[in-house]
Amino acid sequence: MKNNTIINANLIGEYCAVSLDFDVSENAVETLEKLKNIPSVDVGIVYNNENEIFADYYENGEKVLISNTNNSDSWEKFDANYLNVYRPIYIENKKVGSIYLRVSTEVLSLKIRNYLITMLLLLVGLLVVNYILAVWLQKIVSEPIIHLTKATKEISEKGNYQLRVEKQGDDEIGVLVDEYNKMLLQIYEREESLKQRTTELTETLGNLKQTQQKLVNSEKLAALGQVIAGVAHEINTPLGAIRSSIGNIKNTLNFVLNEYPIFINQLPKKLRDEFLSLMEDSFKNRHMLTSKEERVFKKKIAEIFENHDIKNAYSFADTFVDMMVVENVEKYLDLLQNEDADKILEIAYKITGLQRSTENIEFAAERASKVVFALKNSSRINNSDEQMLADITEGIENILTLYNNQIKQGIEVSKSYEKVPKILCYYDELNQVWTNILHNAIYAMELNGKLDIKVYKEKDWVVVSITDSGKGIPKDEINRIFDPFFSTKPTGEGTGIGLDISKRIIEKHKGKIEVESKPGKTTFNVYLPIMNRKEESTK
Repeated sequence: MKNNTIINANLIGEYCAVSLDFDVSENAVETLEKLKNIPSVDVGIVYNNENEIFADYYENGEKVLISNTNNSDSWEKFDANYLNVYRPIYIENKKVGSIYLRVSTEVLSLKIRNYLITMLLLLVGLLVVNYILAVWLQKIVSEPIIHLTKATKEISEKGNYQLRVEKQGDDEIGVLVDEYNKMLLQIYEREESLKQRTTELTETLGNLKQTQQKLVNSEKLAALGQVIAGVAHEINTPLGAIRSSIGNIKNTLNFVLNEYPIFINQLPKKLRDEFLSLMEDSFKNRHMLTSKEERVFKKKIAEIFENHDIKNAYSFADTFVDMMVVENVEKYLDLLQNEDADKILEIAYKITGLQRSTENIEFAAERASKVVFALKNSSRINNSDEQMLADITEGIENILTLYNNQIKQGIEVSKSYEKVPKILCYYDELNQVWTNILHNAIYAMELNGKLDIKVYKEKDWVVVSITDSGKGIPKDEINRIFDPFFSTKPTGEGTGIGLDISKRIIEKHKGKIEVESKPGKTTFNVYLPIMNRKEESTK
């Protein structure tokens, strides 16, 4: 609007320049009369060099007294509901007069108000959609997982493998429930079969064989219990985040619907612009900050506020960092110096918290999905004693996901996975090997240390190397760790058959397992052949 008005003033000035030079006002009056074709222009005045009115135009017929017309410089300003533009008129660099135009901004103000109303309605609509989405996600994700967790806990505590989890849908969780129930059925059938076989072995091999078989079963059940406990915690964590975020959305939605319109209308225009700019900066800055970066930004922003005598500088700086507004904070000094700064900043934090809560729900749902996927793949049991083509890296990643609860307490994981071919193997049995080795590594580090995992190809082998920074295995015991019933753990904390079972599984695959240990570094290297028996028989 301002640019168009300036262009019109320059054009009309050029048309009136000759009339001013020859002092013929009729042509200038005729030129100004054409302003009625521009609806927004309500006043147009041409002055001569003596600052006298040479020709004028008034849309409503009411004359207007204009100040500052004796100024030879160009100027323009907004005043109330009008835009005022003043320009000198020249002929060949000689000033012959000046022109003044006044344009009404009423239509523009109406459009701006309509835009603001539209944006507010859009925001309310988005909040309603977010709320409905959150409730929907809670229903389809949280409830089935909670039900599955409760059933798993009961199975773990009571050992009732006849219990079945009720299926509530045909989605990924429904598929997981089907696989889980199949697993329970298979475990129950195997338990029953094992009891029968144990009875037969007792008759033929005596009490020693019977005791050994029970210990093997105990090790398997212990591994299953560890996995179930880890999964329960890993699923409960994102569920808690979802519940918390939904609560924040509910509270903020009530505020936005009931109090926000009153609050925003009561703000002075300047503070309103800064308030809206603050929320806009918060919405667009969604990169995550580390704890160290947060401390640096808080200190920097607090110093800026203190230098400008802002009260509660550190508290305001903390809120700015939480809202992800860490650059150009000086432009909000007027807002922070207002006596209601605490309330204004709190409201901005609430509203921008809707986006943070939505992102938390999205992240938690994704995390729960990963845990469910890992449990689904690691809990599969093959009834047939046949090998399958499998990705070794995928199996290791599934076990790491299930042990994430222990790892994140203080263990730094370093992974180096080369691209290796899939191998024909007993996939579920290999998962038991990774479970035993990783569990021992976590135990040795006492939940604090560094875990290094490598997968690479060496000649005709796929090699899995797992290194922990634990206390190590004594030299006089390292040659006995694969012996049945030998354990470096205190009495009652290990059966001593986990590594023995792992070695037997690796040997079943025609592979080998090696160990090197010294204080602060223990490495298990598992070698699995790429060329296997089935491939050799087909050549």
